[in-house]
Amino acid sequence: MKKIAVCGASGLVGSRLVRQLHQRSFPLVLVGRKAQPLQEKFPFAIAHYSWSEFAATPADDLGTIINLAGAGVTDKAWSEAYKQIMIDSRLNATQTCVELCQKNPSIRLINASAISAYGFYDDDHEVFAEADTERRTGTCFLQELIDRWEQATVPAVKAGSSVALLRIGTVFDRQGGALSTIEIPFRYFLGGRFGTGKQIMSWVSLEDLVAAIEFIFDRPDLNGPINLVSPGACSNRMVARSLGKAMGRPSLIPIPAFLIRAMMGQMGQELVLWGQRASPSKLLAAGFVFQDQDIDAYFQKTFRR
Repeated sequence: MKKIAVCGASGLVGSRLVRQLHQRSFPLVLVGRKAQPLQEKFPFAIAHYSWSEFAATPADDLGTIINLAGAGVTDKAWSEAYKQIMIDSRLNATQTCVELCQKNPSIRLINASAISAYGFYDDDHEVFAEADTERRTGTCFLQELIDRWEQATVPAVKAGSSVALLRIGTVFDRQGGALSTIEIPFRYFLGGRFGTGKQIMSWVSLEDLVAAIEFIFDRPDLNGPINLVSPGACSNRMVARSLGKAMGRPSLIPIPAFLIRAMMGQMGQELVLWGQRASPSKLLAAGFVFQDQDIDAYFQKTFRR
Protein backbone atom coordinates (compact mmCIF):
# COMPACT_ATOMS: atom_id res chain seq x y z
CA MET A 1 0.00 0.00 0.00
CA LYS A 2 1.32 3.42 -0.96
CA LYS A 3 2.00 5.90 1.85
CA ILE A 4 -0.33 8.81 2.59
CA ALA A 5 1.42 12.06 3.47
CA VAL A 6 -0.43 14.60 5.62
CA CYS A 7 1.24 18.01 5.69
CA GLY A 8 0.20 20.43 8.41
CA ALA A 9 -0.78 17.42 10.52
CA SER A 10 -0.63 19.19 13.88
CA GLY A 11 -3.33 21.78 13.14
CA LEU A 12 -7.01 21.63 14.09
CA VAL A 13 -8.11 19.91 10.88
CA GLY A 14 -4.94 17.89 10.32
CA SER A 15 -4.95 16.37 13.81
CA ARG A 16 -8.51 15.10 13.44
CA LEU A 17 -7.89 13.85 9.91
CA VAL A 18 -4.72 11.96 10.90
CA ARG A 19 -6.59 10.07 13.62
CA GLN A 20 -9.40 9.20 11.24
CA LEU A 21 -6.99 7.84 8.61
CA HIS A 22 -5.08 5.93 11.29
CA GLN A 23 -8.31 4.18 12.31
CA ARG A 24 -8.49 2.93 8.72
CA SER A 25 -4.94 1.54 8.99
CA PHE A 26 -3.38 3.69 6.28
CA PRO A 27 0.44 4.01 6.38
CA LEU A 28 0.86 7.67 7.33
CA VAL A 29 3.75 10.04 6.73
CA LEU A 30 3.36 13.25 8.71
CA VAL A 31 5.02 16.52 7.77
CA GLY A 32 5.53 19.73 9.74
CA ARG A 33 8.08 22.38 10.63
CA LYS A 34 9.77 19.95 13.03
CA ALA A 35 9.54 16.16 13.17
CA GLN A 36 9.88 15.71 16.94
CA PRO A 37 6.54 17.24 17.98
CA LEU A 38 4.80 15.07 15.38
CA GLN A 39 6.48 11.94 16.78
CA GLU A 40 5.27 12.83 20.27
CA LYS A 41 1.71 13.59 19.19
CA PHE A 42 1.27 10.79 16.64
CA PRO A 43 3.60 7.89 17.56
CA PHE A 44 1.58 5.51 15.38
CA ALA A 45 2.65 7.11 12.07
CA ILE A 46 5.32 5.25 10.09
CA ALA A 47 7.36 8.41 9.46
CA HIS A 48 7.61 11.98 10.76
CA TYR A 49 9.38 14.55 8.58
CA SER A 50 10.40 18.17 8.63
CA TRP A 51 9.80 19.92 5.32
CA SER A 52 13.40 19.50 4.20
CA GLU A 53 13.26 15.79 5.01
CA PHE A 54 9.97 15.40 3.18
CA ALA A 55 11.39 17.08 0.08
CA ALA A 56 14.06 14.38 -0.04
CA THR A 57 11.72 11.41 0.51
CA PRO A 58 11.41 8.92 -2.40
CA ALA A 59 8.42 10.08 -4.45
CA ASP A 60 7.70 6.54 -5.67
CA ASP A 61 6.66 5.55 -2.12
CA LEU A 62 3.81 8.07 -2.01
CA GLY A 63 0.25 7.58 -3.20
CA THR A 64 -1.48 10.73 -1.92
CA ILE A 65 -0.35 14.02 -0.41
CA ILE A 66 -2.91 15.92 1.67
CA ASN A 67 -1.47 19.39 2.17
CA LEU A 68 -3.14 21.51 4.87
CA ALA A 69 -0.03 23.51 5.76
CA GLY A 70 0.03 27.28 6.17
CA ALA A 71 0.44 29.92 8.87
CA GLY A 72 -2.93 30.63 10.53
CA VAL A 73 -4.77 33.66 9.20
CA THR A 74 -5.93 34.61 12.70
CA ASP A 75 -2.79 33.66 14.65
CA LYS A 76 -1.28 37.15 14.62
CA ALA A 77 -2.10 40.70 13.58
CA TRP A 78 -1.72 41.28 9.86
CA SER A 79 1.50 43.26 9.74
CA GLU A 80 3.17 43.32 6.34
CA ALA A 81 5.74 40.87 7.74
CA TYR A 82 3.08 38.41 8.91
CA LYS A 83 1.15 38.64 5.65
CA GLN A 84 4.35 37.60 3.90
CA ILE A 85 4.68 34.66 6.31
CA MET A 86 1.12 33.60 5.41
CA ILE A 87 2.04 33.74 1.72
CA ASP A 88 5.42 32.04 1.97
CA SER A 89 4.26 29.24 4.28
CA ARG A 90 1.58 28.21 1.78
CA LEU A 91 3.55 28.64 -1.41
CA ASN A 92 6.71 26.95 -0.12
CA ALA A 93 4.81 23.95 1.28
CA THR A 94 2.80 23.57 -1.92
CA GLN A 95 5.94 23.84 -4.04
CA THR A 96 7.52 20.95 -2.12
CA CYS A 97 4.41 18.83 -2.68
CA VAL A 98 4.27 19.76 -6.38
CA GLU A 99 7.92 18.85 -6.90
CA LEU A 100 7.23 15.38 -5.51
CA CYS A 101 4.28 15.09 -7.90
CA GLN A 102 6.52 16.04 -10.79
CA LYS A 103 8.89 13.21 -9.83
CA ASN A 104 5.97 10.78 -9.61
CA PRO A 105 2.83 11.97 -11.46
CA SER A 106 0.81 9.04 -10.06
CA ILE A 107 0.71 10.92 -6.73
CA ARG A 108 -2.65 12.54 -6.04
CA LEU A 109 -2.43 15.99 -4.44
CA ILE A 110 -5.26 17.17 -2.20
CA ASN A 111 -4.35 20.77 -1.41
CA ALA A 112 -6.04 23.17 0.99
CA SER A 113 -7.52 26.42 -0.27
CA ALA A 114 -10.42 28.60 0.89
CA ILE A 115 -13.66 30.16 -0.28
CA SER A 116 -11.80 33.47 -0.23
CA ALA A 117 -11.29 32.55 -3.89
CA TYR A 118 -14.72 34.08 -4.56
CA GLY A 119 -13.89 37.47 -3.11
CA PHE A 120 -15.57 39.22 -0.17
CA TYR A 121 -18.95 40.95 0.17
CA ASP A 122 -20.67 42.97 2.91
CA ASP A 123 -24.18 41.77 2.03
CA ASP A 124 -25.93 38.72 0.59
CA HIS A 125 -25.40 37.86 -3.09
CA GLU A 126 -25.88 35.14 -5.66
CA VAL A 127 -24.36 31.86 -4.49
CA PHE A 128 -20.95 30.77 -5.75
CA ALA A 129 -20.54 27.21 -7.01
CA GLU A 130 -17.10 25.89 -7.93
CA ALA A 131 -17.38 27.00 -11.55
CA ASP A 132 -18.21 30.61 -10.64
CA THR A 133 -14.79 31.99 -9.68
CA GLU A 134 -14.70 34.38 -12.62
CA ARG A 135 -17.99 35.98 -11.50
CA ARG A 136 -16.41 37.47 -8.39
CA THR A 137 -15.91 41.21 -7.98
CA GLY A 138 -13.32 43.35 -6.22
CA THR A 139 -10.07 42.16 -4.74
CA CYS A 140 -8.42 41.87 -1.33
CA PHE A 141 -5.42 40.29 0.35
CA LEU A 142 -6.92 36.87 1.09
CA GLN A 143 -8.38 36.53 -2.41
CA GLU A 144 -5.00 37.30 -3.92
CA LEU A 145 -3.34 34.85 -1.52
CA ILE A 146 -5.73 32.06 -2.49
CA ASP A 147 -5.22 32.78 -6.19
CA ARG A 148 -1.47 32.38 -5.80
CA TRP A 149 -1.90 29.26 -3.63
CA GLU A 150 -4.11 27.52 -6.18
CA GLN A 151 -1.91 28.59 -9.08
CA ALA A 152 1.06 26.98 -7.32
CA THR A 153 -0.53 23.55 -7.92
CA VAL A 154 -0.74 23.98 -11.72
CA PRO A 155 2.70 22.44 -12.44
CA ALA A 156 1.51 19.22 -10.73
CA VAL A 157 -1.53 19.12 -13.03
CA LYS A 158 0.69 19.71 -16.05
CA ALA A 159 2.94 16.86 -14.92
CA GLY A 160 -0.08 14.54 -14.95
CA SER A 161 -1.02 14.44 -11.28
CA SER A 162 -4.61 14.55 -10.10
CA VAL A 163 -5.16 17.68 -7.97
CA ALA A 164 -8.12 18.54 -5.72
CA LEU A 165 -8.38 22.04 -4.23
CA LEU A 166 -10.21 22.19 -0.90
CA ARG A 167 -12.01 25.55 -0.78
CA ILE A 168 -12.71 25.52 2.94
CA GLY A 169 -15.20 27.85 4.63
CA THR A 170 -15.38 29.09 8.22
CA VAL A 171 -14.67 26.07 10.44
CA PHE A 172 -16.80 25.68 13.57
CA ASP A 173 -15.62 23.62 16.53
CA ARG A 174 -15.52 24.45 20.23
CA GLN A 175 -11.90 23.31 20.54
CA GLY A 176 -10.61 25.79 17.96
CA GLY A 177 -11.44 27.60 14.75
CA ALA A 178 -13.81 30.56 14.54
CA LEU A 179 -16.41 29.35 17.04
CA SER A 180 -14.03 29.29 19.99
CA THR A 181 -13.46 33.03 19.43
CA ILE A 182 -16.99 34.07 18.47
CA GLU A 183 -18.52 32.54 21.60
CA ILE A 184 -16.35 34.53 24.04
CA PRO A 185 -18.47 37.73 24.24
CA PHE A 186 -21.63 35.63 24.56
CA ARG A 187 -20.27 34.00 27.72
CA TYR A 188 -20.27 37.46 29.33
CA PHE A 189 -23.71 38.47 27.99
CA LEU A 190 -22.07 40.81 25.46
CA GLY A 191 -22.83 38.92 22.25
CA GLY A 192 -24.40 40.21 19.09
CA ARG A 193 -23.92 40.65 15.38
CA PHE A 194 -20.70 41.98 13.84
CA GLY A 195 -21.25 45.26 11.99
CA THR A 196 -24.51 45.16 10.05
CA GLY A 197 -24.76 41.39 10.43
CA LYS A 198 -25.73 41.11 6.76
CA GLN A 199 -22.46 39.50 5.67
CA ILE A 200 -22.81 35.81 4.83
CA MET A 201 -20.92 33.10 6.70
CA SER A 202 -20.33 29.94 4.69
CA TRP A 203 -19.51 27.67 7.60
CA VAL A 204 -18.72 24.00 8.06
CA SER A 205 -18.47 21.90 11.21
CA LEU A 206 -15.10 20.29 11.87
CA GLU A 207 -16.76 16.85 11.80
CA ASP A 208 -18.22 17.46 8.33
CA LEU A 209 -14.99 19.00 7.07
CA VAL A 210 -12.88 16.00 8.04
CA ALA A 211 -15.51 13.60 6.70
CA ALA A 212 -15.59 15.53 3.41
CA ILE A 213 -11.79 15.36 3.04
CA GLU A 214 -11.97 11.61 3.63
CA PHE A 215 -14.77 11.40 1.05
CA ILE A 216 -12.63 13.25 -1.50
CA PHE A 217 -9.66 11.04 -0.63
CA ASP A 218 -11.81 7.98 -1.41
CA ARG A 219 -13.09 9.45 -4.67
CA PRO A 220 -10.22 9.94 -7.15
CA ASP A 221 -12.74 11.34 -9.65
CA LEU A 222 -13.26 14.44 -7.48
CA ASN A 223 -10.68 17.01 -8.58
CA GLY A 224 -10.24 20.71 -9.21
CA PRO A 225 -11.90 23.24 -6.86
CA ILE A 226 -14.29 21.72 -4.32
CA ASN A 227 -16.27 23.87 -1.87
CA LEU A 228 -16.11 22.46 1.67
CA VAL A 229 -18.97 24.38 3.27
CA SER A 230 -22.31 23.42 4.75
CA PRO A 231 -25.37 23.84 2.50
CA GLY A 232 -26.72 26.07 5.30
CA ALA A 233 -24.77 29.29 4.78
CA CYS A 234 -26.42 32.15 6.66
CA SER A 235 -25.96 35.77 7.72
CA ASN A 236 -23.77 36.81 10.62
CA ARG A 237 -26.92 38.14 12.29
CA MET A 238 -28.46 34.65 12.17
CA VAL A 239 -25.26 33.09 13.51
CA ALA A 240 -25.33 35.48 16.47
CA ARG A 241 -29.01 34.86 17.15
CA SER A 242 -28.62 31.07 16.97
CA LEU A 243 -25.47 31.06 19.10
CA GLY A 244 -27.05 33.20 21.80
CA LYS A 245 -30.10 30.93 21.90
CA ALA A 246 -27.97 27.78 22.21
CA MET A 247 -25.83 29.30 24.98
CA GLY A 248 -28.79 30.78 26.85
CA ARG A 249 -27.46 34.28 26.30
CA PRO A 250 -28.89 37.40 24.62
CA SER A 251 -27.59 38.49 21.22
CA LEU A 252 -28.55 42.13 21.50
CA ILE A 253 -25.23 43.98 21.63
CA PRO A 254 -23.82 44.54 18.13
CA ILE A 255 -20.10 45.12 17.77
CA PRO A 256 -19.77 48.20 15.53
CA ALA A 257 -17.79 47.95 12.31
CA PHE A 258 -15.56 50.89 13.25
CA LEU A 259 -14.55 49.13 16.48
CA ILE A 260 -13.73 45.88 14.64
CA ARG A 261 -11.60 47.83 12.14
CA ALA A 262 -9.86 49.71 14.94
CA MET A 263 -9.09 46.55 16.89
CA MET A 264 -8.31 44.14 14.05
CA GLY A 265 -7.46 46.29 11.03
CA GLN A 266 -7.50 44.59 7.63
CA MET A 267 -8.04 41.18 9.23
CA GLY A 268 -11.27 42.40 10.79
CA GLN A 269 -12.50 43.85 7.51
CA GLU A 270 -11.85 40.73 5.46
CA LEU A 271 -12.63 37.98 7.96
CA VAL A 272 -15.33 39.55 10.15
CA LEU A 273 -17.16 42.29 8.24
CA TRP A 274 -17.10 40.63 4.83
CA GLY A 275 -18.16 37.17 3.73
CA GLN A 276 -19.38 35.09 0.82
CA ARG A 277 -22.18 32.63 0.07
CA ALA A 278 -20.77 29.43 -1.39
CA SER A 279 -22.43 26.12 -2.21
CA PRO A 280 -20.92 22.62 -1.87
CA SER A 281 -22.23 21.73 -5.33
CA LYS A 282 -19.62 19.12 -6.22
CA LEU A 283 -19.85 17.28 -2.92
CA LEU A 284 -23.64 17.16 -3.02
CA ALA A 285 -23.64 15.94 -6.62
CA ALA A 286 -21.17 13.21 -5.65
CA GLY A 287 -23.45 12.01 -2.86
CA PHE A 288 -21.76 13.41 0.23
CA VAL A 289 -24.19 13.92 3.11
CA PHE A 290 -23.57 16.75 5.57
CA GLN A 291 -24.47 15.96 9.16
CA ASP A 292 -24.58 19.64 10.10
CA GLN A 293 -26.66 21.73 7.71
CA ASP A 294 -28.79 23.93 9.98
CA ILE A 295 -27.04 26.50 12.16
CA ASP A 296 -29.68 26.33 14.93
CA ALA A 297 -29.45 22.55 15.16
CA TYR A 298 -25.65 22.60 15.05
CA PHE A 299 -25.29 25.08 17.90
CA GLN A 300 -27.93 23.30 19.99
CA LYS A 301 -26.03 20.03 19.55
CA THR A 302 -22.64 21.61 20.18
CA PHE A 303 -23.54 23.42 23.40
CA ARG A 304 -25.51 20.49 24.76
CA ARG A 305 -22.32 18.38 24.96
